[in-house]
Amino acid sequence: MKIRLFTPGPVEIPVRILRALSAVPPHHRTDVFRDTLRRVTRELQWVHGTEGEVFLLSASGTGGMEACVVNLMSPGDKALVPTAGKFGDRWASILKAYGVAHETIAFDWGTAIDPAAIQKALEQDPSIKAVFTTHSETSTGAVHDLEAIAKITRPRDVMLIVDGITSVGVHALPQDKWGVDVVVCGSQKGMMIPPGIATVSLAPWRASAIEGQKLPRFYWDLTKARKSFPNGETAFTPPVSLVLALEEALTMMKEEGLEPMYVRHRRIAHAVWAGAKALGFKLFSTSPSHSVTSLVPPEGVDASAVVKRLREVHGIYVAGGQDQLKGKIFRIGHMGAYDLADVHVIIGALEECVAALGKPANAGTIAAATAVREAWQTA
Repeated sequence: MKIRLFTPGPVEIPVRILRALSAVPPHHRTDVFRDTLRRVTRELQWVHGTEGEVFLLSASGTGGMEACVVNLMSPGDKALVPTAGKFGDRWASILKAYGVAHETIAFDWGTAIDPAAIQKALEQDPSIKAVFTTHSETSTGAVHDLEAIAKITRPRDVMLIVDGITSVGVHALPQDKWGVDVVVCGSQKGMMIPPGIATVSLAPWRASAIEGQKLPRFYWDLTKARKSFPNGETAFTPPVSLVLALEEALTMMKEEGLEPMYVRHRRIAHAVWAGAKALGFKLFSTSPSHSVTSLVPPEGVDASAVVKRLREVHGIYVAGGQDQLKGKIFRIGHMGAYDLADVHVIIGALEECVAALGKPANAGTIAAATAVREAWQTA
């Protein structure tokens, strides 16, 4: 059985990137790799939409998040965490682990963060130094209005630190243009390569933010990375093969272009939504992301049973709900190199699943998905 990944990361890896992964890697302290690292970093600036520094870390996205906390916060600082899902909550967990004072604004899972609530919190407490939030919330499939949030934080000189792990390469996130101070990304999402690289982009006006007395840090110390990069090196051993794969992924992204890439993800998302709705599924999020679709099954169909049948009968891996959403929703990832044929695969498999699990499937679900995708193509 052919295995297909429709998880919210890791995603399917294109053949071109698999070939890059199979190349004999150079030693990381050679001019060959130094030149590669410099090229990759320049292209990462392009993807992140910043003229500032981009730090490449050997880590998952959570490692990048922790690096932000220890490099940007100092003892006595206070942070604000608006959250509407598990990964918004993760910011609060990391801050708590380091003893950083923070206030949390919780929104219902599946909804979008209200920028007005952030504005109110900052007005009430001028001591807040930073806002830690997400752009695309992986646990719920919701996207937040980051541009509106940045319009609140930037004039106040409050740092906006963003988990962009399932939005970079999928949703527009022009960091410098919007006034976002710091963005974290992980390699196994829109970047289309295996897990193991986290990127942290620092807007040019925040270059000094990582200097001075900060929280305890060693491996995550971005000042070490800053000192190493002029020599074309990382502070510690880099994941060389993953960097080669990332170079190929960035080449593919350059060939497509940022705006066409965002439009393609939008079309694919809308096609998945239309096909799923035709089968009786409902979107869980009221502000759905183009990277992850969270679905509530038709009445009488168990979400966990759908996840299990997709895996065992079709070789398709999706993700179930997390925490309080376990058994209530499942999540389909479609960020990276997905196209309309992939939509046909997942919608066709869902049609078989609902029929097998006791819910007669509507005819024409593939046609519904295709029609919506084509409508978006000409819009």
